Amino acid sequence: MAVALVAALLLGHQLWAGVALVYLAWRLTTWRCPRGRRWVGLLALAMVGRCLLHQTVIQQRTLPAARMGTYQVVVQPDAWQVNGQLALATGRLGKEPVRVSLQLTSPAQVKQIKQLTTPVVATVTGQKGPLLPATNVNQFDYQKYENAQGVANQVRGRGTLTPLAPASPLAVVHGWRARLTHRLARFPQPLASYCQRLLLGQNDPALGPTITAAQTLGVIHLFCLSGLHAFVFVALLRGGLLALHVTRETTTWLEIIALPLLWVLGGGATSLTRAILMLEFQLLARQAGCSSRVSWQVSLILHSLLQPGVLLSLGGQLSYLLAWGISRCQFQAAWRRLVAIQLIGLPPLLYAAYQFHFLSLLANWLLVPLFASVVLPGLLVIALLGPGFSGVVSLANAGLQRLQAVLTGLAALPGNCYFGKPAAVVAVGLLLATLLLIEEEARFRRRWPWLLGAYLLCFVVIHCPLSGEVTFVDIGQGDCALIRTPLNRQVIMIDTGGQLQFRSPGWAKRQPAQRDRALTTSVNYLKSQGIHRLDYLCLSHRDADHIGYLTTVVQQLQVKAILVPQGMEKLPELTRRLPATIPVVPVTDHSQPAGLRLTVLHPFGSGQGKNEDSMVLWGKFGAQRFLFTGDLDRAGERAILHRYPQLQVEVLKLGHHGSQTASDPTVLRQLRPQLAIISAGRKNRYGHPHQSTIQTLKRQQIPFWSTQQRGMITYRYWGNHGTWMTKLKGSELTWMLPPYARN
Repeated sequence: MAVALVAALLLGHQLWAGVALVYLAWRLTTWRCPRGRRWVGLLALAMVGRCLLHQTVIQQRTLPAARMGTYQVVVQPDAWQVNGQLALATGRLGKEPVRVSLQLTSPAQVKQIKQLTTPVVATVTGQKGPLLPATNVNQFDYQKYENAQGVANQVRGRGTLTPLAPASPLAVVHGWRARLTHRLARFPQPLASYCQRLLLGQNDPALGPTITAAQTLGVIHLFCLSGLHAFVFVALLRGGLLALHVTRETTTWLEIIALPLLWVLGGGATSLTRAILMLEFQLLARQAGCSSRVSWQVSLILHSLLQPGVLLSLGGQLSYLLAWGISRCQFQAAWRRLVAIQLIGLPPLLYAAYQFHFLSLLANWLLVPLFASVVLPGLLVIALLGPGFSGVVSLANAGLQRLQAVLTGLAALPGNCYFGKPAAVVAVGLLLATLLLIEEEARFRRRWPWLLGAYLLCFVVIHCPLSGEVTFVDIGQGDCALIRTPLNRQVIMIDTGGQLQFRSPGWAKRQPAQRDRALTTSVNYLKSQGIHRLDYLCLSHRDADHIGYLTTVVQQLQVKAILVPQGMEKLPELTRRLPATIPVVPVTDHSQPAGLRLTVLHPFGSGQGKNEDSMVLWGKFGAQRFLFTGDLDRAGERAILHRYPQLQVEVLKLGHHGSQTASDPTVLRQLRPQLAIISAGRKNRYGHPHQSTIQTLKRQQIPFWSTQQRGMITYRYWGNHGTWMTKLKGSELTWMLPPYARN
């Protein structure tokens, strides 16, 4: 554990790893085994060297900016994921692993990738550049994740594919996996998706609703290749060999040989790697006549040396913690052991997912035996039989459809607790307290109320913050702002952001994304703060980049009321997105909603929800006065100042993403904001913010921050005191911005 925590601390700069290391250091001082302490110290030093080497390689490989060129990347046949006209994979550019994003140009190219059984050279003409970091607080950091796998750059563009002959036994196995993928795809749905995910570790968008339900219920581990799959595979292999009267010694050696093959076929998933390492050590120890009691420790050490960032992912954390709990928990009652194991996984789950379901205990109790004894063995048998056995295939498919109905039905029941994200120190403290309690059943019986009290205190601190905030989300090319008053008395979202849809040929249409940008940014951030409801959702006007994610927001959050400019409430593009249970309130500057912590300054009358009809909102939070202008044009800005000549603001959210159609110089001169905020996407096709707008700001000496450069921008306040924070320092992505837009 110390070895893996050293890697997590050095590679991920994780505070929780440092806290846990302090605890382990204290435990080592009381360990009466000098040789053991010496070995732990030597292994920890070895991991320090391994991590420093890993970081050095990543830093040397990471490009400071994108470079145009033609690149030849070798990609294995089973590494591709195709969605519409976009194909993604991880390959090797020389000796360097890179991510490939290939823009497909024809149906023939799509067909070619989907039928690959041998490695290919992808000759890509486009750009090679660094991976992008997370730009919003608590957003999944794709850059850190790929860096932990040794990937520092990505190659994007169009190109051609040239088949290669397999050059190694490993490439041959990848070819087998690709052929098996094509074979499984011939099954009906959802059987095909279950086989691909549970036998090969591949994702299929068709399984999206089921995966969402499994995540809600806390049984997602059943849909990830894990120790359960490895043990079922070994049990079936052992039973078959013994039935053929193969000796136990020969059976064990065949299991040792077959497990690495399972690892390749399973795509090298983290939890599967842990299980196979443990099984390999146990089998080898059995052959050597040695004890296998330290299989967990040996597995973690080897896994950390091979993949230093194993404890940086939720999958790695849960896999090793739950395996430890299963081996160490000696409670007599089965239900009490299940509760203890669930409690072990709760702190990292809350830290990463911010919520849990009270039915997860019941769901695990029901589904784990079902998957171990029926679903997984059945899928293995059906995969071996093939699509030709139509009766068996139909029966299995019907059973999986009923299983999906049960999962979605359970997930829809009340019981989901939006806990929020505990501080790293708190999460580690809760975990350590749980590990200490389950070492003795008598201690757990006496002290569990203290653990419950700690969770309740943490819940209250998250849900009743003493501070308020105004946050501008980096939603891409669009607008989304969040306002939260102290103690979460009122939570407001202004616009949802959205992505414009462009026409494409039928073969190039993508499968619907399971997670759009709202789900990974604004909604994710609110849930990390323990917030799952909005008192008001204010939609400035009808453009897709302001209301495009409306469906996601109303599905994921409880919205009490939606405010729109008067006249927009009648538009079909709005009404078809909304359930009838959410009231839509049209507003003008003469109709102020009661209780709203914002003042409506525009529109002055009824309109059609166009740019010139944008809802403009003013509010004071802490010591700062804010003005949110939507996409209002210059004429509208001047009209507002004419009607409200005494209007003053400290913070101005520039209209229309910094376009030249807004931010009238005379209006800026009269308002004299202390800070201008620009919400726009990087390298957007509209050229936002416009050069003339930036020049006006600089001439008038108005400081400006953009989500393009700073990511999420937050003003947090206590009474009349406040502070500004940005997710990025400002230098990370300057290479993606035009020179005039940098500050």
